[in-house]
Amino acid sequence: YFRLLEFLDVEDDDVLELLPSLAVNKRLYLLLQELRDIESVNKALQGSDVDLLDVREWFDELITAKPQCAHYLGPRADVVHSPGFESGCVRVLRGRSDRLTLAEKAALQPFAVEQASTTDDDAEEPEATSLVERLKKRRRLAEDYDQLKIIPPTSNAVD
Repeated sequence: YFRLLEFLDVEDDDVLELLPSLAVNKRLYLLLQELRDIESVNKALQGSDVDLLDVREWFDELITAKPQCAHYLGPRADVVHSPGFESGCVRVLRGRSDRLTLAEKAALQPFAVEQASTTDDDAEEPEATSLVERLKKRRRLAEDYDQLKIIPPTSNAVD
């Protein structure tokens, strides 16, 4: 409609009679912008390099722009099969595995990589370890769920 609008004869009263008002045109243009945003997320979901964190961030942005989408795209929406699993995956992919709830830890347990047994080095006092060592240890702990990066964020099932 908007691509053709510039080619319409604005001098023709019969054509003008059928066109929406300026206020309606403005609302239609805003709706078109919203639909473009939704379409871009829809197309991005079909990519092969998409993970659950990407999807959650895109959906959260759509919800911010259009709060009515929360019912369908929110982390606790009916379409989400396992909210604890999804929120746990997102938290781990954000690098926040230290913030997992008990329910999220339980849901992610099958994906946990077993840590090597603790050594005397781990038992050192916090002051004895350097900043770099503490950060490396935190990164190792965050990598406990390395397999989560390969979980496809969308189902292959077609209704």
